[in-house]
Amino acid sequence: MKWLYVVLCLWAGVSGMGAARGWNDIFRPLDDTIRLRSYFSQQKERRIAHWVKALHATDDVRRKLLITNKIYEEYHTYRFDSAMKYINLQAQLARQVGSRHYLLESKIHRSFMLTTAGYFSESVNVLQSIDAARLSPKLRTDYFIACEWAYGKWAEYTDDDVYAPVYSRLERAYRDSLLMVLQPGTPYYKYIYGVKIYTQGRYREAADYFKEALAGTSVDRRLYAMTTYSLALVYKQLDDYDLYLHYLIRAAISDMTCPLKENLAMQELALYIFKQNNGEASRANQYLSISLEDAKFFNSNRLRMLEIARKFPDIYKAYQVEMQQKNTSLRGMLICISILVVGLLVSLYYIRRQLRQLGLQRQALEEANEQLRVLNQSLLNTNLSREHYVSLFLELCAAYIDKLNRYENLVKRKVKAHQSEDLLKQNNVTRLSATDARDFFYRFDTAFLTLYPDFIEAFNQLLTDGCEVRPKRGEILGTELRIFALVRLGISDSSRIATLLFYSPQTIYNYRTAIRKMARDREHFEQQVAGLCMLNAGEKSKTADSSAGQAEPETVGS
Repeated sequence: MKWLYVVLCLWAGVSGMGAARGWNDIFRPLDDTIRLRSYFSQQKERRIAHWVKALHATDDVRRKLLITNKIYEEYHTYRFDSAMKYINLQAQLARQVGSRHYLLESKIHRSFMLTTAGYFSESVNVLQSIDAARLSPKLRTDYFIACEWAYGKWAEYTDDDVYAPVYSRLERAYRDSLLMVLQPGTPYYKYIYGVKIYTQGRYREAADYFKEALAGTSVDRRLYAMTTYSLALVYKQLDDYDLYLHYLIRAAISDMTCPLKENLAMQELALYIFKQNNGEASRANQYLSISLEDAKFFNSNRLRMLEIARKFPDIYKAYQVEMQQKNTSLRGMLICISILVVGLLVSLYYIRRQLRQLGLQRQALEEANEQLRVLNQSLLNTNLSREHYVSLFLELCAAYIDKLNRYENLVKRKVKAHQSEDLLKQNNVTRLSATDARDFFYRFDTAFLTLYPDFIEAFNQLLTDGCEVRPKRGEILGTELRIFALVRLGISDSSRIATLLFYSPQTIYNYRTAIRKMARDREHFEQQVAGLCMLNAGEKSKTADSSAGQAEPETVGS
């Protein structure tokens, strides 16, 4: 059956239980089974409904007697009034067909139920009305079981020094009689014999018999629940509380699997947990409440109700104390949480305030950056203007020198024309033009290096190792450096450079080509030269745009 497999899996973890494990782990199989209580009850109700339907479906009285006995077997540990109803029906049907066997069986069943309900004297009166010597072997076995049950529970209920010992002696006597009629080797025989030697204090031997009884018994049988409960009591006497708890939990699981509403294991568990004083009063209260529910459902179990009534007040009081402690802790936690929330709100207020201040500071920083950008732009404009002025100065000087050259040509023509007076006036013009050119180069070199003092070093970094260009002795820049100084100033046209430096365009082209061959990056060499010694970021962008917009017409001149 699927449900039986589920239960076996649920308590598989119980067998590995130890003292070091947490309470939740120890009781998890039982708690899982508790959640299945309604399922097991529904299974039992379906079985009962099946037999009741079969009872109404037949007119055969003897078959009705068999079915009423089946229904009694389902009810006798489940619901008192229903069990009594079918005992009465069995007696009525037995009289109807004159069956002495079923009439005596109904009496034995009635005695068993009266004992369970706490009507001990009435139960014994019923048993005393039966002549045991005339019973069949089956009924004689049931009779001795009922007698042992009646006097055992009567002694337990009386619990005094006068009557309880008398009932206990009768219980032991009927137990011995029962062992004489039981078949040796059966699980029930081993269980009863284990109970006998347990009462004699032979606990370890009793444990062996109980374990043998368990070996052939299914968890959904009442014998399994009784045997595991008895094993728990054995290990309690031996002070082995790990195994005591182990078997007590298995007994409680079996009680709910059967299900049995007449049970002891849950009460015993609740009392044990309560006595441990380990903060598990709520669990003890839960288990005792389940036991109380079962006793109420059984509907007439004075012994169990009395036992629960004795145990419940202390456990409930401990449960109330535990709940008060938890409530106190909860209030403390709520106070702490409230303080934390207030602190969080205050923190959020200060954070928001700081963010507002940061926003103002960011705005001020943006304004300062804007002012800096304006200043940078102004500086860039100044640099561009300065470069423009230098270029203009150079062009003016070049134009002046060119004018002198033309004047020289004019003088030569006058000489050829024998215009002596004019010739005398223009004497030594050629030597004067060379002097003016040197003066021009000196002024240009000086002005350029004043603006860009690191130009020579920066320029040489663009060339491969060993190809550096240095001014010759007596020079400030030299022709090669002067050409690329003009490129740095934005004059990239070879013709314009040739005019400024008094060379032919071809000569300028040759210089530029020779230097470009020595560059690390020939393709972008002149663009890199145009970007040397930037005074600010804006100058670099401006120079790059200017260089990109000017094509390099490498015109070869004569």
